[in-house]
Amino acid sequence: MFLPEIRFCGPEDVPAIIEANGLSLYPWPDAVIARDLAASSLSDPLEKGLSYLGAFSRGAYARLLGYAVMGHEAGFALLMGLMVLPEYRRRGIGTQLVLAVAECARSMGRTRLILRVGEANGPARALYEALFFRRKAVRERYYSNGEDAVEMVLVLPRSPETGREGG
Repeated sequence: MFLPEIRFCGPEDVPAIIEANGLSLYPWPDAVIARDLAASSLSDPLEKGLSYLGAFSRGAYARLLGYAVMGHEAGFALLMGLMVLPEYRRRGIGTQLVLAVAECARSMGRTRLILRVGEANGPARALYEALFFRRKAVRERYYSNGEDAVEMVLVLPRSPETGREGG
């Protein structure tokens, strides 16, 4: 397993996130990423609408290897995006990013982490199932190309800081 440094991203990470985002099946508009990360410099990353967590190589020339985006909806946390550079896939980086998002959500008192993944994206669904996400529903024609999305949920354990139970 590869052990990257995982940290919250800020405005200085915009170029690397935009470059990695361009490799995604469903890339977000560059302006959205720039706006989100500019806002992160104005507040605590866990208190704003979206948080970007990046996995970076270690050393003097740290490079973005992947990132995850966490949002919130109806009291639950959402894993809104997960991207690992192709040459770093299958090294545990995606797993580490998902676990970091889950820990952030748990520390905020969230009881569930929800995600939506393309029905045809078997490798991603297998990753999430291995991390104990369970299929909740199917959202028909969720993506712009008409593909259905599988909604999956992870029940988060009790946070010692909040005293709340997951479930």
